[in-house]
Amino acid sequence: MTSNTTQNPGRTAPVGLLQKLMQAQRQNIYLRLALIAMLCLIPFLLARLGLYLVYFEHFKNLSLPQVLMAFWVGLRFDLSVITFSMILPGIFLLLPFRWAQHALWQRLWCWIIYLALLLLVVLLIGDAVYFGEVGRHVGSEITTIRADLGPMLVLAWRQYAGLLALFAAFSVLGAWVWHRVVHPVAPVIKHRSLRLIGLLLVLALCVVSGRGGWTNKPISVSDAFFSNSAPQAYLTLNGAFAVSHALADNTPPVHDFMPQEEAIARTQKSLAGERAVFQDPAYPLYRQLNTVANGAEGASAKQPNVVVLVLESWGAQHIDAIRSHLDLPSIGATPNFDVLAKQGRLYTRFFANGQRSIVAAESILASLPTLPGMLFLGEGIEQNRQSFMGEMAQAHNYQTIFLQSDHRVSFRFNSIAARAGFATYLGAEDMPELHPQSKPDLVWGTWDHNTLQQANRLFAQAHQAQQPFLGYIFTSTTHAPFMVPEQRWRKYPETSELNKFLNSMYYADWAIAEMMKSAKQAGYYDNTIFIITGDHVSGLGDYKQHVPNLYHIPLLIVGPGITPGVDERIGSHVDILPTIADLAHWPTGYAGVGRSLLDPERVDERVALSVRGEVIDLISNRGWVSHNLTRAVGNSADLPATVKSELEQLLLAQYQSISHLMLENRLLPPALN
Repeated sequence: MTSNTTQNPGRTAPVGLLQKLMQAQRQNIYLRLALIAMLCLIPFLLARLGLYLVYFEHFKNLSLPQVLMAFWVGLRFDLSVITFSMILPGIFLLLPFRWAQHALWQRLWCWIIYLALLLLVVLLIGDAVYFGEVGRHVGSEITTIRADLGPMLVLAWRQYAGLLALFAAFSVLGAWVWHRVVHPVAPVIKHRSLRLIGLLLVLALCVVSGRGGWTNKPISVSDAFFSNSAPQAYLTLNGAFAVSHALADNTPPVHDFMPQEEAIARTQKSLAGERAVFQDPAYPLYRQLNTVANGAEGASAKQPNVVVLVLESWGAQHIDAIRSHLDLPSIGATPNFDVLAKQGRLYTRFFANGQRSIVAAESILASLPTLPGMLFLGEGIEQNRQSFMGEMAQAHNYQTIFLQSDHRVSFRFNSIAARAGFATYLGAEDMPELHPQSKPDLVWGTWDHNTLQQANRLFAQAHQAQQPFLGYIFTSTTHAPFMVPEQRWRKYPETSELNKFLNSMYYADWAIAEMMKSAKQAGYYDNTIFIITGDHVSGLGDYKQHVPNLYHIPLLIVGPGITPGVDERIGSHVDILPTIADLAHWPTGYAGVGRSLLDPERVDERVALSVRGEVIDLISNRGWVSHNLTRAVGNSADLPATVKSELEQLLLAQYQSISHLMLENRLLPPALN
């Protein structure tokens, strides 16, 4: 007998270890919960492996380290969704009462965990099938699917009966394994206080696990985009997490106002121009840039650097260079910007596409507005194949640098920057303090001067390496509570919020001038295109009665190839990306609803589509209209009925086209992502 047991130690060791583990979990409820969590992980690991193997064409360009990293980071998403499915049953299992330790009570909640696991597996399977159709995980379109749940279930039964039968078989097999684990009940813990302490410790662990680790913000779909690789992000995510987060967002279904072909035709007609040409009917917003048509004066043969400076809450109403064109008296808050405006091209009728900073980011970085019912950037919409500014720059051998003045995780810009193609990312924690006194810890971000000078250092390094760079900077000093670092920037008596804001603007204006001075000293100024705009208006001031004023922001372009002067054409954030591609002579195509601001065609027909809550506003040279996707809710005074109807139809066409193409993941062709 002895010889038999020692001849095959490799076979008996795992069996013995498993038996010891099973015996131990029967003696300890906490070990049992840990074992259950590990059993729950198995379907998630198999689902990720299955996704990789079945849809290998989507992941074939990933290196082995990238695949392993996706599996490793994916555990955060797996544990998060498993934790939320187990947390309530776990609490009931650990209640510090004698009746809660009864065998029937314990088995009941263990089996409820199993049923929850089966539901998660259903989500994993359904998402995997959906991935094959759309090329990404389920997103905000889940609400549309939910609205037609009955027909969808019938379709699933007819098309995937074999898969459902296989799932049923594995469910029965899983139930047998589950029974072996949970049927014997752990002995009663005699000391109630120990049970209570254990419950609190388990809850603390669940909070950490459910949030995805020790993070300032709970884990989100955007955190899967930790690198500049969408396929790696898709492999990192799991379907159950994606579906549950999409359901939690409770996105309403898309409204249809006309046949989709008509909506696309109206949208394309509005966006058509000599600068870009629509090419693929399957991806009707994708355009190939026509760089031959780029007639910018004095365009440099050398690849220009590009710096996009997004200024927090800078509205056009507070900038004298624009106020003079509005017949408004001077304020004096932006003397340096006003001087710089004479050296570049100032767009006096430029508009934000929304009223939030994160909306501005999607519009600027991807040339797409955030429409009512659509997820924000950072909440899952980046799953789509989109044209991102950083990716386009990297395709042309640019260094890509993203800085924001708030903390790294604010707005989830750390994940957004990686997804958008920015290789270097810095937040407030990374900025050296250049003022005698830093901002208080609980105040929004760091001083603008710190951010802009840190940006200058990075840009100077890229210049010394003789590599063109794309920089994206988002400031914060002009965000409430509107503080300035020293007395010398308190130009206005701080007796009102408006005056406090103007003081912060006066300081930010100085910081911009200092950055320009540093750029000249570093030697990269003359070959850099600076694009300066605001993310949205401040909301301060007496100008809100006129709807376009709710979005009116500055846009100033300074640099090689730019003809100085004032440009009164209508433009918006979504036009920045194609304008950059035009100025930098990037032949790469893009998918978006912007049009280069250099395009000379049909200048008077340009429009800006902007969103405030559930209302969409369309601003044109002929007037503006507002719609809440149920009915028209406003228009400019004395707007002829025919013009109102035409603008309203264009508004609805753009909403419908963009929404459907985003839900169907038909913005950018797969080969170009």
